[in-house]
Amino acid sequence: MELKIYFTKDDEHFIVDYNVIANPFATSLADFLYLDFSQDDAWSHTFFSGVDISQLSAAKKKQLIAEATALQKRLGTLFDAVFDAIHTEHTMQEKLAWYSQARDIDPRFSFSDLTIRYERMQPDLYPKSIEEIAEFFVRECLRRELRFRRCKSCGKYFALTGYSNTEYCDRLFGNSDKTCKEAGAVRLYRTKIIADPKIQAYNRAYKKRFAWIKYKKISKEAFYDWSERARVQRDRCLAGEITLEDLEKWLREN
Repeated sequence: MELKIYFTKDDEHFIVDYNVIANPFATSLADFLYLDFSQDDAWSHTFFSGVDISQLSAAKKKQLIAEATALQKRLGTLFDAVFDAIHTEHTMQEKLAWYSQARDIDPRFSFSDLTIRYERMQPDLYPKSIEEIAEFFVRECLRRELRFRRCKSCGKYFALTGYSNTEYCDRLFGNSDKTCKEAGAVRLYRTKIIADPKIQAYNRAYKKRFAWIKYKKISKEAFYDWSERARVQRDRCLAGEITLEDLEKWLREN
């Protein structure tokens, strides 16, 4: 199977036997960093599109895993030192120059002489190894000065191809059907809500009343009746119908 790779402004394309796999640009490079080769789904990554894993001998597969694992480590040092958006005080070329000369970085990602063809005025790569695939995208990321950020949900790098202040990636979050971006938005909303003085006043009163049940100061029925009425007052306060002082007074007196 012959693999052909090319990219456009926004996307990357992997073509094998006329089958096209398209991703947002640099997605495959970032995702490659986190592949777990003890899991079968790692081999469905686009970097292995030109490899029929089922036809490899045990020795060849073991060698491929060793090469891929070593490449992950080299790419990891490159991302941390050069692509990470946290270091904005230096240009990409300045960071790359430092990275290339630093003595304490090991293993270091290095560059080779790629054989790139130009078809329809676009660069195309017919890779002979996964190292060449990675380098093809690394070179273009450097040319574009594309930065990556660690997602605040999953901690994995993602490309800042849109807004530079984006903090969450579009990967699925854990075992849920929500992306990190969606889960992060929900978590941020909840954090803001919990920090609201109106919610805090209600929560304090709720916990106090709930504790009364244990000490027989209030029955469960009376507590649930109170909590329903208290929620009404809380929601009125959130809607701006009554003030925070009005809510706190109601909670004290009821």
